[in-house]
Amino acid sequence: MKINAKLYDGKSSKEHLVVVEFTNDKRLLIKEFGINEPLDNIKISTRLGNTDRVIELKDGIRIKSQENDKIDEILNSLKITKSSIHHLERSWKFALFSIATIVIFITFMLTYGADYSANFLANRLPQSTLDNASKATLKQLDKSLLHKSNLSNDRKVQILKLFNKLTNNDKHYKLHFRSSPKMGPNAFMLPSGDIVLLDELVFLDKDPNLYGVLGVLAHEKGHYIYKHGLKSIIKGTIATAFIAYITGDVSSIITILPTALVSTKYSREFEVQADKYAMSELRRLHIPPKYLANMFKSIQEYSKKRAKKESNIAKFNWLSSHPSTKDRIDFFNKE
Repeated sequence: MKINAKLYDGKSSKEHLVVVEFTNDKRLLIKEFGINEPLDNIKISTRLGNTDRVIELKDGIRIKSQENDKIDEILNSLKITKSSIHHLERSWKFALFSIATIVIFITFMLTYGADYSANFLANRLPQSTLDNASKATLKQLDKSLLHKSNLSNDRKVQILKLFNKLTNNDKHYKLHFRSSPKMGPNAFMLPSGDIVLLDELVFLDKDPNLYGVLGVLAHEKGHYIYKHGLKSIIKGTIATAFIAYITGDVSSIITILPTALVSTKYSREFEVQADKYAMSELRRLHIPPKYLANMFKSIQEYSKKRAKKESNIAKFNWLSSHPSTKDRIDFFNKE
């Protein structure tokens, strides 16, 4: 019983074409090299598909052969036990089971696993880490999407007074004025507690008191209180890292934070929590919630007008990441 193979002597990379013979008394012979070894002294690798079978001898000598079927026949005739790995590999039932297991595992990791990790980490990250991350993110956004605000000083002072009432003059919160024609009417919260307010959003508020802007700021503060943004970013990072690990592409992890902050789509649960928080804050300040509903309408009208002309603006506007606009307008108009 013979097979054709390639022999490597362990001393150089040169390969030698040889004929390997298996005898009935369970020995391996290679006449060209004077090899005569009992099979008990050698190691034959488990079959994996049609990859070359490796036979290891003493002194670092290795033999590779593509004649897997013939090797299986020889081992079977000599009554040498074979591993069940190859049988499992060839089983379509096992293959389907493996695929299903992988799909379930990935789904769990990207849903419940990511949710648990995001909730756990969001409540344990030190403030210094959040401050540094937010500072670096704002700096990056200033280079790419954001520009200097064109609001008048009087308008800024007016908004800051409203903001200080909303935050009870808590210095932990900071308000940053910017503009961004590309992003359009928008406002977003950084993990540190800083809020970025864009001119385009302010210009849409038809109320001279800017109570619509205040309502948006209250909504964003709600996202911060419940750590929605941070949880979404962590979950997104986990998903990106997990997929990158599977695909071998880790370059996308480096730039995820700035993009996630301005385009993250919160879950319906997060939106309901933030809306209820905004409602309670407006009530606390004795401001009718209808002003926020009016703001929603203005942003919605703006989005419809600009969506066809400049879709890159529409996808960044404040309502694009806040689903069920009509229901939310009705929610605030009830009061």
